[in-house]
Amino acid sequence: MHKILIPTDFSPVADNALDYAIEIGAKFSSELYLYHVYTIHKVDYNLDYSDEDQPHRKELERKMKRTKQKFIDKITEKGLSVQTIVEMDNILSIFERKARKHAIDLIVMGSKGASGLDKVIFGSVAATALKMANVPVLVVPPQHPFQTLKQIVLAADANEISTSVLLPLQKLAAEFGARVTILNVNTNSSKSTHEKIAFSLQGVETTYLEVPLSNSVNETINAFIEKNGCDLLCMVRREKGFFEGLFQKSFTTDQVYNLKNPLLVLPE
Repeated sequence: MHKILIPTDFSPVADNALDYAIEIGAKFSSELYLYHVYTIHKVDYNLDYSDEDQPHRKELERKMKRTKQKFIDKITEKGLSVQTIVEMDNILSIFERKARKHAIDLIVMGSKGASGLDKVIFGSVAATALKMANVPVLVVPPQHPFQTLKQIVLAADANEISTSVLLPLQKLAAEFGARVTILNVNTNSSKSTHEKIAFSLQGVETTYLEVPLSNSVNETINAFIEKNGCDLLCMVRREKGFFEGLFQKSFTTDQVYNLKNPLLVLPE
């Protein structure tokens, strides 16, 4: 977790995600990358200026500077450093090319609570981000201030998960002294599979639980979390299988979009 990237649109939701990232970064002495990418339409392009000096870009740079100033005292107090970057590009470039360029270990982003067109637009971006990112992505719900991680739920299926995939979770849980509940939603998993998962989380207290499937996997997980509490929900993104089903339309527009708990997605 040495390098953490935080996409921002300068909204309160993005600021909340930045605050969350600072708290996590403090545990790992991380370098923070506060990133804003933008596109510019022809009607906004002023031919009297170069690309770097466009008034639109300058305004974005001022917003970035103000955001940095809001958090610089806390960042400094935690012993962290932050790089601010404003670039003209597609928003989705953050989750693949930019992350690879800066050797990012974790992306922390906010989710929004809205409706109508905003919901559709954000839902597609968030879903694509979680699908394409080659590093772990932590999605923070709106108005969800950081709370120290004590209880983490890892939703697991019958397939084995490699130690390398689980390493970010193991590091987080170990640093925060969190307990991990390995939650199996009645997918005919074997106990040995979950013993191997627990072995991958060395140094972390783990519990294995099976719960019966209700209407859907995500509804079952939500019901468990609501009843038992959870500071962080973790899932593994697979090309096919258990997690693939969660990324259908209902999940992207309802589960991710209306998150009540932070969600950490680990790419396999």
